[in-house]
Amino acid sequence: MTNEQAVIQAEAEIERLKQAYMAHLNPIVIKIHEKAEEPSLQDLLVCQKLGASYFNFIESFVGNSGLLGAHANGKWITGFAETCHSVLKAFVVHVNFLRSYSETLEGALETPDDSAYANMQRMTKEYLQKEQWQKLESLFNENNLPIKGFEYSGANDLNETPKWQLIAGLAIGVLFALIILLLAVFIPSPTPTQFFIFRGVFAISLAAIAAIIPGLLNVESRFQKFSIRATGAIAVFVIVWMLNPPALVGS
Repeated sequence: MTNEQAVIQAEAEIERLKQAYMAHLNPIVIKIHEKAEEPSLQDLLVCQKLGASYFNFIESFVGNSGLLGAHANGKWITGFAETCHSVLKAFVVHVNFLRSYSETLEGALETPDDSAYANMQRMTKEYLQKEQWQKLESLFNENNLPIKGFEYSGANDLNETPKWQLIAGLAIGVLFALIILLLAVFIPSPTPTQFFIFRGVFAISLAAIAAIIPGLLNVESRFQKFSIRATGAIAVFVIVWMLNPPALVGS
């Protein structure tokens, strides 16, 4: 199954859960308004269960939508953020409806935890206009509902380095390393200035090659009055440079 098919399948499941929830809720509302009949405990429990299934599925899908690549489509993600906005407003109505029958539900009334529906809140905050999500945040505050997603945007995504950039870095690193090796053969006794340049270019070339190697290298070193900390490719540069400092610097 492709990512696009997974997204379409999830959207179909959202609609199915919504219809199941509304199919149960509508008759209850009609009985309340037209016949003045109070909903039974069973009606309320099923309503609570179907509502939780609907809202929780969307919340989970928001968390997975980035993995499916859906965020790359600007129009889709904006439309989905608007859907999240509507769903969150519906959640407030859902909670208040159940709260109005708290005596009937007694201890069976579920209370949202501190991070409930934070993904949908982050989605609206990131992709909708500030005025829209701030009104929604105020609505949640007024109804004593959690607003963790509005307050905390979450960790930043790790940006994967493009393959072409890794290949280019490797090619350039190998090329310059070979050039320095050839120069070392043809210029066995370089001047201090030449040695300084050769050493720097060689360190950079090895760092470029090391950039494609997975894992993380940490280095801490002291040079004269300076303390140096480096990671990754920069750490390789520091190692190559510091293990054999140029005569120009050492003098």
